[in-house]
Amino acid sequence: MKGLFKLIGGLLLGAAIGLIIAIPIIALIEGESVMTVARNVCDKFTLSKVVAFAWMLVAALIAAILNIILHEGGHLVAGLLTGYKFVSYRFFNWTLIRKDGRLRWRNFELAGTGGQCLMSPPDKPLEEIDTRLYNAGGVLVQVIITLLSIVLIWALDLPQWLDILLAMMALFGIWGVLTNGIPMKIGGVANDGYNLLKLEKDPAAKQSFCNVLELNARNQGGETYGEMPERLFNIPESIDWKNPMHAATVLASATRKQSLHQWEESYQQLTEACSHMSDIMPLYQLELENMMTLACIATGRDEEARRHYTDKVAKYVAHHAPTQSDKQMTAMAVALALDGDRPRAEQLLYKLEFERDKYIHQGDVAMSLDLMRWFLDNRQ
Repeated sequence: MKGLFKLIGGLLLGAAIGLIIAIPIIALIEGESVMTVARNVCDKFTLSKVVAFAWMLVAALIAAILNIILHEGGHLVAGLLTGYKFVSYRFFNWTLIRKDGRLRWRNFELAGTGGQCLMSPPDKPLEEIDTRLYNAGGVLVQVIITLLSIVLIWALDLPQWLDILLAMMALFGIWGVLTNGIPMKIGGVANDGYNLLKLEKDPAAKQSFCNVLELNARNQGGETYGEMPERLFNIPESIDWKNPMHAATVLASATRKQSLHQWEESYQQLTEACSHMSDIMPLYQLELENMMTLACIATGRDEEARRHYTDKVAKYVAHHAPTQSDKQMTAMAVALALDGDRPRAEQLLYKLEFERDKYIHQGDVAMSLDLMRWFLDNRQ
């Protein structure tokens, strides 16, 4: 949501700067005073034109929001049609989950995404699980919405305000189809088109994709990584570090080792991952540095922990701590071991205990609380 407001603010600021620059130039060319040209420009901005321009901005905001909602809804419908089960539906930070048989709203943030529909895969052999329709669902809905908007504008004599809204729906729909439908990676993240094209051709990546979905579903249900089946953490024999699914499986495996207090094993696995840092997408780079900070503190490598816990990582941890309990754990471990502030560390533990029900991933909460107590018992 902040990104949309920034975009609209940027457009308004750009228009204002354009006028400030253009008015003196026009005055110089026409030999008029700046004030005269400014008054002439203001006279042309009638109330109706100002209202129309304002509505265009509002319509753009509405269209952008609706496209995100409908895109993720497309994934939901496509997933249900192919045997997937609902886990969560996120629009910006507002996330709808199923808990205790009821739908509930929670707050969750994931950098680089405006929305996300997560489901658990069907309980079938890998070759019988269809990932194509699930990944195509969002784009298909946007194609339908775009075509419908264009047909309505062309075929019906609609009020101008509705024509503007439908035009914005079509424009954002086209943008969504292009950015999500054409196979590509944006910031290292594979889009729907890329997954649609590649997953069925790469059984290892497809298995990782299904494992990540199941891990998320189990985690949301309260299972820690240490309690989950080991099969979900099988790392591909040949790791493609540029493939987000492969990298995600490695990080999940290292997290499982930390959940089981296997700190040295986790440290070694993460060290190997760090040697491929340049191939890993930016978001996972930050997550890797975050996990390395924990592993280094747990194994007494405090100076190395400080090298991993850069200002950028600290901002990443602070930004996501309100919705991701493992980031609270990192902040607590840093306060305890690197800052020597045990009262602050204890305060963060008590805070998480008090707020545990607000988090989506209850498995992470259980793991974080266990490891925070471990740090307090084993580090001074």
